[in-house]
Amino acid sequence: MQLSDSVADAAVKQYAIERLSKLLRHPDDLVYKADDVRRKLAQEKLLIDAQLSTDVRRQFDDVQEGIELLYSTRGQINRVKTDMQQVDRLCNQAQSYLTNFDRIQKISIANRNFVRANEFYLQFSEFHEQYTLVRQMLADAQTHFDHGDFNLLRLHYFLHKLEDFRSRALGFTGVSDADSAQTLQQMFGGLDALVAEFEAFLWHVANSIYDLALRGRANVVVQLLKVVEAEEAADRAQEREREGAGLARRQSAMSSTSSAASASAAAAAALARGPRKERHVKHYRQKLLDLIQTMVTRRVDDFIANEAAGLDAITEVTGFVVDELTFVAEAVAPAFPPSYFIFDVFVDEYHRAVVKNADALSSADDIEGGAILALLRWVREYYSAMRKELSIPRDRLRPPLLDGREDQLAQEYLDIAVRKIREWVANLMRTETASFVARQDAPTMAEDGLYVTNASVFLFEIVNQNIDVVIEAQRAKLLCDLVAECNKVFQDLAKQWRDLLDAEKAKQIDTPDTVAEGLVDYTMSLANEQIRSVVQAETIRDETGDRLSRSHQERFKAELSQTMDIFMNVAEAATQTLADIVFSDLRPITSALYTVDWYQDDLLQPVIETLMDYCQDFHDHLDKYLYKRLMQDLLSRFALSYIDAVAAKVRFHKGQTSEKLNLELHRATKFFKQHMDAGAVAETLNVVRILISLIDSTPTMIFLEFFSVKKQYPDLPLQLVEDILSKRDDLEKQQLKSILESLRQKSKGDTGSSLAKQRTLFSKLKNYPPLGSTTPGRFF
Repeated sequence: MQLSDSVADAAVKQYAIERLSKLLRHPDDLVYKADDVRRKLAQEKLLIDAQLSTDVRRQFDDVQEGIELLYSTRGQINRVKTDMQQVDRLCNQAQSYLTNFDRIQKISIANRNFVRANEFYLQFSEFHEQYTLVRQMLADAQTHFDHGDFNLLRLHYFLHKLEDFRSRALGFTGVSDADSAQTLQQMFGGLDALVAEFEAFLWHVANSIYDLALRGRANVVVQLLKVVEAEEAADRAQEREREGAGLARRQSAMSSTSSAASASAAAAAALARGPRKERHVKHYRQKLLDLIQTMVTRRVDDFIANEAAGLDAITEVTGFVVDELTFVAEAVAPAFPPSYFIFDVFVDEYHRAVVKNADALSSADDIEGGAILALLRWVREYYSAMRKELSIPRDRLRPPLLDGREDQLAQEYLDIAVRKIREWVANLMRTETASFVARQDAPTMAEDGLYVTNASVFLFEIVNQNIDVVIEAQRAKLLCDLVAECNKVFQDLAKQWRDLLDAEKAKQIDTPDTVAEGLVDYTMSLANEQIRSVVQAETIRDETGDRLSRSHQERFKAELSQTMDIFMNVAEAATQTLADIVFSDLRPITSALYTVDWYQDDLLQPVIETLMDYCQDFHDHLDKYLYKRLMQDLLSRFALSYIDAVAAKVRFHKGQTSEKLNLELHRATKFFKQHMDAGAVAETLNVVRILISLIDSTPTMIFLEFFSVKKQYPDLPLQLVEDILSKRDDLEKQQLKSILESLRQKSKGDTGSSLAKQRTLFSKLKNYPPLGSTTPGRFF
């Protein structure tokens, strides 16, 4: 198989795949459209087969006709050859009948030369008059050019006659008469200047094609083209003459002898034609095309310099090129012969001029990110306009704009944009962190009473600017890449905030006297600002995502969802910091649970008062969603503090412990119901009720109580139950040992993997990590 065959097969397969992809766009089409597509393709195949059969039959008929014509032509050539040989014989025989044939022939030649010499004399005597007339015609044409009152064809005709006469005159003299040749050169010296002046005028007319077409003077353009075609015909004749002369010299060298009659005939023919000086080939057509290239390039360059300078106005070029080519198609192209394919020539030249300017703009060292996007948007609009307005496909326009570097420029823009965003974020972070650490003034309060920093406004200002320009450039993939790169920046930003929160929280808890006041307020402002960022990211996702194509919509929304998660994680870290600060203040009290002080004093009241102060601030200045999350966290920590305290050296007194726990549970429930849903409060504090039930259960009911609780809380640590029972003062050692042994035997089937999907509040205990865990759980 030839390489061309394999390439053709690959092209056919690729076309078939593309055709099927257009017919079967969705998976369901294989079920609902496959039969219709199969029938349609079968009908098309039948039509194509019939057409091919007809074409093949027609080709065979044409070939047969051609073969028959070749046979008949060969016979005719043989007959002509025979006739010519007969003529030659008759000529030779006729010469023998004329005794003075050579003398008669010489007299005939002399007579013809005399006639030609007389004609040459008359033309020579009229040359100056004709020269003056042509010069005056040219001067008048130059003077009245703006009015179009001239005739290029007439002017060229007379000038061409003068050139032809000069060529013949110089040819007559040859090299045998040097004085005559010099005299003729002086005589015709002004003609070269006149020809040069005419050519300059001719190209001036060509350079004014747009103005002539605009003024309705297409006839002048037609005259110009007829002059060009006439000169092209003369060029071709000159080329043929050169080839003929060369062929004659080669034949003369190959022929050693020739008949006297043939030699005489050749001499007579040469004299009849008259010798000529070789004409200089002018190549007018190529010069015209070169002038069109220069003219178009100048027009595009002038427009860009005066009307569309710089990348900001590059989009104006599209309308200019479309208007220019429309004008060419309507007013200029009809004047040209079809063989010029002149509209395609203009399309190529305009496109090359645009490519040259676009390359110059895109290669600038100081190009900005916005300028790059403007350039990319313009490239898309340019190709679209050429296709819609002029029906010129993108593949027809070569070389491609920007040398096909759209993806490279998009990456350059992305690098510039991300670098600026990083710089902006770094500057913003320096200001925000300095303010967060110093805490010299109270945080800014919004109209709704929430503490804010307005950092999200500045942060998303630059992000939205870049997103807007990318959307205007209609670069959906670049938009997704931009958001993905922004997420990396946001990840770094989030880490800095989490590290700063941990550092400030540690100082607040460990050395509260050495840190500035207001950490709680500033942490609330930080959390609120993250929520505002989430809202802005969500707005971008919902409003912008629906404007993208389906192929990019999913990725864009996924990236923005990740953006929202990043900011939400920082917000949750801030609420965890608030909860840590609150319970660091309560640590002296929570660490005294089940101790003598707890039994003797009311330690819950200062806890409730402390929570009341904090929760009021949270309610007034923290985002409502975060406030609910924080209250749930505080409630969980409050409940678990009673469970974790079991690990300390405490004792449970029968009746007394459960009575006090029930009292505190009632008061805590009442407090938390003021800030939370009653169902959520009851569900969370139920773990304390379980603690009470394990403390109050009789020895015979402990086993049943334990497994009743396990059904609701599968992750209840056995170690916790053992500690509760071992610290009850009403169970004897032997009795306790038996109960614990029984509980251990029944709990052997519990593993970390089996409980991994059944985590409850007990999995968050600090002192009793969940089964299978190697590190203590963390609150959130």
